[in-house]
Amino acid sequence: MRAGRGAIVTAATIAAMIAASVGYAQTTVGECHMATFNGSAADACQKGRDLFAFVAPQVGVALSAGNPILGEGGTMGGWGRRALSFRLSAVEGYLPRNSVPITTALNPQPGDFGAERTYVPIPSADVAVGVFSGVPAGLTNVGGVDALLGVTYVPKASEGTFRIEPTTSAFAFSYGLRVGALQESSLVPGVSLSYMRRKLPTENIAYTPGNDTLNVNNIAITSNTWRLVASKRIAVVGLAAGVGRDDIEGTSSMSGVVNESLGGATLRSAVTLSDVRTKTRRNTAFVNASFGISAARIVGEYGWSSAGTIEQTINQFGGRRANEAYRYASLGVTARF
Repeated sequence: MRAGRGAIVTAATIAAMIAASVGYAQTTVGECHMATFNGSAADACQKGRDLFAFVAPQVGVALSAGNPILGEGGTMGGWGRRALSFRLSAVEGYLPRNSVPITTALNPQPGDFGAERTYVPIPSADVAVGVFSGVPAGLTNVGGVDALLGVTYVPKASEGTFRIEPTTSAFAFSYGLRVGALQESSLVPGVSLSYMRRKLPTENIAYTPGNDTLNVNNIAITSNTWRLVASKRIAVVGLAAGVGRDDIEGTSSMSGVVNESLGGATLRSAVTLSDVRTKTRRNTAFVNASFGISAARIVGEYGWSSAGTIEQTINQFGGRRANEAYRYASLGVTARF
């Protein structure tokens, strides 16, 4: 069992490193430009940047989720062994709800977009396929390897004058690897470290206050996730818990039209903002509970994604700040075959 103890120490060390990781957040923007000179594009560009900074981390949390395979903590135990998981997840998110006017004033004009609590159900399917069983060590195996694949359906979401929707495909795909510190047995829990890369389909944000339009276009969000998970099944009941880190990156651009009345005439100004980028790092923790026979189980998950470094925005969101903490939950079925 000496090798097993070493694996436990290694897993505990990795967990401490993940938990101690300091979150960061950074948003950069390219050139803000007004095609017709009827004023300044500063307010429209700032509102577009703030909307992106507020929404992108929430989308990243929904994309990252918790356990790569619901209810599972160890590796599959050999070539060709598989676990398939179907889940329905939801993030306790917030979408802007107020209609805030856009101006062509010289400086950005602060407004309050509000924040309406919104739960968007997100279905997904994930599969783990055994590649290597690992090296025997007492009552367990150490160093097993699984390949991880997944697909997530990303639905539309809207609240008042705000709407976010995929531009082409509504499916996000993911891939990764899971390495076992311990393979679960009758006496030993399963412990593993996994990495997954998840990429969201390109999306657009549309904000239409009054007769103005503001579009955050071609939003591309990628999440690199690390998870350390432990699990144990006793008869028909199973428990799993894990911690992890999400590195979320997003890119987008912005376009819009601002209409203002002056002396009975309507002045129409086209606004563009190129190359908006955001990076954030968040820690996460989750628990799973399952019930069923070893081949198929019903699994529930509850998780929490910590706040990264809070983004400073000119505009307000009903007391919420960009990059705050969010909770998430999942319900699904996991089967081994």
